[in-house]
Amino acid sequence: MVDWSETARFPAKLDRDAIIGRVAELHEWARSESLAELATLLALPADVSSAEIGSRILASLAFIATRPEYTVINKQLEILALNLKNLK
Repeated sequence: MVDWSETARFPAKLDRDAIIGRVAELHEWARSESLAELATLLALPADVSSAEIGSRILASLAFIATRPEYTVINKQLEILALNLKNLK
């Protein structure tokens, strides 16, 4: 289980593999919390493109913006969004 209180230790410079790994962690967390809509957005196919990763992260941010029960992962998604430029 990911400790969401550790936001300060979340790396600021993530490469593609690290971003995919973090999205997978968030996906598993959303599934474990029965947050089906968010889990679906964060489910990445094996051959996912950089554009698709970015699209899903930004869609997840937009989705949780109006749902206070999902804001627990807001900072993690924001950090991933800041690292989208590192996708290659």
